Amino acid sequence: MRFKKKYGGVKMKQLLKKFVEVSGISGSEENVKNLMKKELKNHVDKIHEDKVGNLISVKGKGKLKVMLTAHMDEIGFMVKHVTEKGFIKLNPVGGWDPKVLPSQRVKIYTEKGVVHGVIGTKAIHLQEKDEVEKAFKLKQLFVDIGAKDKKDVEKAGVRVGDYVEVVGEFTELRNNRVVGRCFDNRISCVVLTEVMKRVRPKGITLYGVGTTQEEIGLKGARGPMFDLNPDVIIALDTEIAGDHPLMEEEEAPLKLGAGAVIGLQDAAYIMDKRIKKMLLDTAKKHKIPHQLCVASGGTTEATLAILTREGKPGGLVGVPVRHIHSTDEMADLKDIESAVKLVVKSLESITKYF
Repeated sequence: MRFKKKYGGVKMKQLLKKFVEVSGISGSEENVKNLMKKELKNHVDKIHEDKVGNLISVKGKGKLKVMLTAHMDEIGFMVKHVTEKGFIKLNPVGGWDPKVLPSQRVKIYTEKGVVHGVIGTKAIHLQEKDEVEKAFKLKQLFVDIGAKDKKDVEKAGVRVGDYVEVVGEFTELRNNRVVGRCFDNRISCVVLTEVMKRVRPKGITLYGVGTTQEEIGLKGARGPMFDLNPDVIIALDTEIAGDHPLMEEEEAPLKLGAGAVIGLQDAAYIMDKRIKKMLLDTAKKHKIPHQLCVASGGTTEATLAILTREGKPGGLVGVPVRHIHSTDEMADLKDIESAVKLVVKSLESITKYF
């Protein structure tokens, strides 16, 4: 296939599959961190973990300090309560749309091991008309592990505070597209990993940071941004692709297969002009497929750049994803490769802009 020759599609797909198949809900990112560390250890000069679990890799030794971030965590749930009849109530970790949850299978991570279950709700046969027409709220849903009662749930090892992950299978589709859970933000973990492997820093010290707890308020990246005190910060994340029914192009113009995303603005951030020029110049020079994004909602770790110390220039490079923050998200492998190439080539010339 042409994609395999030009983009290394098999390798990219396999790496993404690895990242998707490990669990890493906010506050419990160890498995993702260990995988990233394993992939990077022979390709960077230094690698270490900070006090809150961020993974910091270093490559090169130059005057200009550049920081790339990719959050390792995914959205999920935590056990909130167990009823006397043995059903488990959930508390969200990150932003979920409850409409996608009924009948989804889950894994509960307990001290005794993984417990499997399914998210249940009222059977459609017994729903009133207004219930059918309205989506259930999260508080109306529950996890059923097949337990007889509360004591049986406790016997299985389930406790309040255990993490709950929605199960999703990584699947290859047509046209270099793949579907799976937690593409937000395991795709950018792949981008960060590949950039750190491929880049040959000149005149810069490059920090590649896998961050924690982004999905619950951009928490993890704050520490290393302050501690490392970089001169430039570029966040790597996913962005909403709207090229499907129920979405208007003016609302969400990004498309799968149209290239890497250069994020110019969102609800709390505006890209630094120098980073914007660098990314656009690089994309043009190297003929890298790309698309521009001005978003009205949501934000990423790029927001933190201007809030760090005296303020740092910040930017965002993303990958478009359909069905984001759902149980099954979709992406195009070519867009992932475009993002990798855009960042690598930009880093090669970044000293011309700063």
